[in-house]
Amino acid sequence: MIILQKFFKNYSTKILALLLVSLLFQGCKVYQKSTTLEQASKANQNGFVKVTMVNGDEYIYESIELNDGNYYGIKTVNEEKVKTTLLKEDVLKVERHTKKSSGFLTFMGITIGVASVILVILMFGG
Repeated sequence: MIILQKFFKNYSTKILALLLVSLLFQGCKVYQKSTTLEQASKANQNGFVKVTMVNGDEYIYESIELNDGNYYGIKTVNEEKVKTTLLKEDVLKVERHTKKSSGFLTFMGITIGVASVILVILMFGG
């Protein structure tokens, strides 16, 4: 135990900096490579879709729908489905949320958070 305390006293700032940088990954959403509105509307996958507009604005939708030749971004607001018209010429890219990678990063963030609490307790002789 004394060896661990000496180690943490010598390297505490480096360890804490590493843990803080690692915590930035917690809660990140990972998106797949860019796709088209047509492909996004045909995909029957769960998860969110991020639409980046030509002007730089980004919108998150639950799904993309094609009706009568028009594309719509669908999301729930106050328990009501809201459709937003998406013009093909205004859309720069469409990306689908990757649940596997996002879940892994969230798991890693929680693990690193617990490890940092344990390290703090060890460093300060709790």
